[in-house]
Amino acid sequence: MRTFVTVIIALIFKMQKLFFELIRVALGRLDCVDRAPLEDEWPELYRMAQQQGVVATSYQGVEKLFEFGLRGPQDLMLDWMSEAENSFDADVIDSYPPVVMRNPLKNVRWQKVVDQNQDLHATPTMQLLSLLVTCHEQFVYGMLTLRPLLDAYRLIHRIDGHFAAFANGGSMEQQLKGIGIYKFTQAVMWVMGESMGLEPALMLCAPLEPKGRFLLADIMGEGHGWKHWLKKLW
Repeated sequence: MRTFVTVIIALIFKMQKLFFELIRVALGRLDCVDRAPLEDEWPELYRMAQQQGVVATSYQGVEKLFEFGLRGPQDLMLDWMSEAENSFDADVIDSYPPVVMRNPLKNVRWQKVVDQNQDLHATPTMQLLSLLVTCHEQFVYGMLTLRPLLDAYRLIHRIDGHFAAFANGGSMEQQLKGIGIYKFTQAVMWVMGESMGLEPALMLCAPLEPKGRFLLADIMGEGHGWKHWLKKLW
């Protein structure tokens, strides 16, 4: 007999799978979700979208589900639509100016990259690198959500493998290693593949599943307690 905790964990993963499928539908990576959401699951999907800052994007997925006859309670759909109209996660990529990293050594390396590439600051390449550094810091402080990763997804598609040339002549992968966020980015790539369906050919580096699962659990609000000290190793 399964324990109560096991049942709860199974329900959480079941909802997360459905939520990620909704995001993939919104991004055009899936045509439809694998199963119709139950009536009491729609409010939870909406709550997750709010928590992750992807209300507008997720509602684009909801609208696509209408075509398959899948629709939640009317009042909830109206609330979701109204909030989506006042959210910008589906249309606008946030600005991610260079931040000061908590780790002094990583910060010195990062600021050197920033200083050496002043002419790249307005390019999607530098915006993506700055976004990943910001995501790293948000993760360290327990503030990371799917919203900036959604921005990273769109920037990666915009760049489409054509990165601007860095002053030191290194690749994007070399910049990530030099700053010290390569393994973190490997985790991010796994999360983006799992939640958004990011194509392997567009990933910045090979995804790392163990760290990716840890990162995803933290993003979704499960990375609490003793696990927090492990962030210091990132």
